Amino acid sequence: MSSSLPDPHGYDSDGDDEELLVSDQEGLSGNTSPVIPDMSPHLVELAPNEFPSYFMERGGRLFHSHRTSPYPLPADTPEQQRLNVTHAALSRLIGANYVGPVPDLLAPVPDRQKLVLDLCTGTGKWVMDMAREFPHALFRGFDIVPIATRYPPHNVQFEVHDVNSPYRWRTSSIDFVHARSVSMAVRDYPAVLQEVARILRPDGLFLSCEWGRHSAFHPAFNLDPEVHAPAACHFFEVLGKALDTCRGIQPIASRVPSFLRNSGCFKNIESRCFYMPIGPWHAEPEMKLLGRAFRASLLRYADSVKPLLLEAGWSEEEVLQIIGAYIHELKTVHGMVGVMHTVHARRL
Repeated sequence: MSSSLPDPHGYDSDGDDEELLVSDQEGLSGNTSPVIPDMSPHLVELAPNEFPSYFMERGGRLFHSHRTSPYPLPADTPEQQRLNVTHAALSRLIGANYVGPVPDLLAPVPDRQKLVLDLCTGTGKWVMDMAREFPHALFRGFDIVPIATRYPPHNVQFEVHDVNSPYRWRTSSIDFVHARSVSMAVRDYPAVLQEVARILRPDGLFLSCEWGRHSAFHPAFNLDPEVHAPAACHFFEVLGKALDTCRGIQPIASRVPSFLRNSGCFKNIESRCFYMPIGPWHAEPEMKLLGRAFRASLLRYADSVKPLLLEAGWSEEEVLQIIGAYIHELKTVHGMVGVMHTVHARRL
């Protein structure tokens, strides 16, 4: 994999996990590959002076300024670092940047190039890694803010668009649609699936990857989070209420398979869960490394949701107590995991 995680050598289990969130500068400088021209009349390249218009500052953090998107988290450098580290850790946990029959689906054919679309692409790390792995395919990624590189490889193009609005691609024109961690940007997931189904070719692939917003232990531990990680349970309960009250966002990670079935547009629906360790409790060195990196990303995540909790009406003192107790458990309770729910399906 081209993404890498920081080397933990020299850190003990109680070290500062924030030090693992090292900024990856790939795509910010040094890459001047041209963008493939897109002949769509709806696509316009942003000028450098237009970029600030997509952001607003609030409480010392930088957020998107889109008028209708519900996405609540910042879009600044600390949050981009978190997204990049989480991407790298997840790729190593799964052993690839995807699950499902992606290599077969993207195998070259003589009559056309395969086309892949990444929803809510963020920093574009998934797109960039996939474009290197499948250089014969074309990759497109969109988000409400332009935080991906402006100088991607020849087979990549990034765009600014809201996932909740109709997409510019023609019906039955996309081979593979990827949607990872889009739940905080979407109020009506079934409606998004209808648009995904519209643009997918018959037998095209859809892949969803969503983190469960709840406290969990690895199944091997057989522990009840309510008993052994009550602060983490309370954190996610408060976060869930804030997302619902302020943004109308519901948890969807475990519901995607039923959404796909109910849509009437998909077949061969297959789901699987992956368990990412939180902290270096795992016996295997590789999993220790991933656990350190993922815990670092969760510490940053806890800071990123502070403005939302304040917006929901909790006092600053209450928010600090809720997050502080959660962080304490992240650093002291062994066996905790993040649960990644993956689902892939083919278009009817």
